[in-house]
Amino acid sequence: MFFQIIQGVFTGVEALALLAFAGITLGGSAVGLALSTPLFILFSPILVPATIATTLLTTGFTTSGGLGIVALRIFWKLFKRLRKKGKGTPKIPGLAPGAPDSNSVSGG
Repeated sequence: MFFQIIQGVFTGVEALALLAFAGITLGGSAVGLALSTPLFILFSPILVPATIATTLLTTGFTTSGGLGIVALRIFWKLFKRLRKKGKGTPKIPGLAPGAPDSNSVSGG
C-alpha cells in the first residue's frame, strides 16, 4: 500500500512537470510565431513560390523512388518465382536425356 502511494506521488509530480514543459513550449512557439509573422508577410512573394517548387520537387523524387522500388520488388519476386519453378519440377526417369531409369526392368 505504501509503495503504491509513493508511486502515485511520483507519477503526479512527473505529470505536472511534463505539463509545465508543454506550456512553456506552447508559449515559446506563440511568441516565435508573433515575432516572425512580419518577416513571413514581407518575404511571401519569395517564400510561397519557393515552397511550391520545393514541395513539387520533393513529391516527384519521392514518387519516382517509390515506383522504382516497387518495380524492383516485382522483378525480384518474378525472378524468385521463375527460379523456384525451375528447381521444383519433378524429375521423371527416362524423360530427361541422360537420366538414369532406376525402376525399369530389363527384359532378357
